Amino acid sequence: MRRAVLSSVVTVAALAAAAASVAAQPRGQAKVPRACGASAIPLSVGNEWTYDMAGVPAERQLSEAQTKALPPPPKKVVIKVTAIDTKDGVTTVSLSEDLDGRVHATSITCTNAGGFQIGPTSLWFNGEAGDVVGIEISDIVRTGKTLDLVGGKLTALADWHDDLTARWAHVAVGKVFPKLRKGTLSLSRHVATQPSEIVATKAGTWKAAKLGIKTTTVITIKPPTENPLRDVPLLVNFLYLADGVGVVQTLNSTAQYLLVDYKVQ
Repeated sequence: MRRAVLSSVVTVAALAAAAASVAAQPRGQAKVPRACGASAIPLSVGNEWTYDMAGVPAERQLSEAQTKALPPPPKKVVIKVTAIDTKDGVTTVSLSEDLDGRVHATSITCTNAGGFQIGPTSLWFNGEAGDVVGIEISDIVRTGKTLDLVGGKLTALADWHDDLTARWAHVAVGKVFPKLRKGTLSLSRHVATQPSEIVATKAGTWKAAKLGIKTTTVITIKPPTENPLRDVPLLVNFLYLADGVGVVQTLNSTAQYLLVDYKVQ
């Protein structure tokens, strides 16, 4: 399944310049509409973000055995907005995510009233890159929201929930595959705001809003395995967002991703 299952002191002038470079619009050029008016993550067709993987801080590093048990994280992630469609007051933003050359589709749904849910196979969902080959997820039910927005910006709300339930199933990929199983997945996700931090990358420097995401995971599996499933450890991952730019850094237990290039309208 997805792993989860499924820091540069700068001057005030530098910060202001970074913000101005994003917000400025050439004279005579109309502003490009953004999905649901969101600026926390500006979503217009053609917008694109490129992330490079970096090592995690020592205090978050897994043991050697744990690292070997996980698939290696991709070194580069490129996210593009490919389409935006609104129906019955709900806007669906189609995203293409390229993980070291392997591309998959995901999406974001949002409303002008502030609802904002990021698809579970997106880097922006939990700071973990990509879907997993050989696993099919269906019957997804979402409650809550990934980001709490007012007027398109992150609110000062202390915390909220973004829970998910779904069914999963193994699917055959290639000529050799272990016994196919299926089951259910439940993610209880508690999102809490943290003190803002300065994030400096090749793409710029920002005072970024920091969100901590604490995830409790429950998985069932059929037919049962010979040995009982181990409990999935409590996961605490982080997203860092700069208004008008989007996600500028993510951090999980196996990798952090830093924004190294972006194109935002």
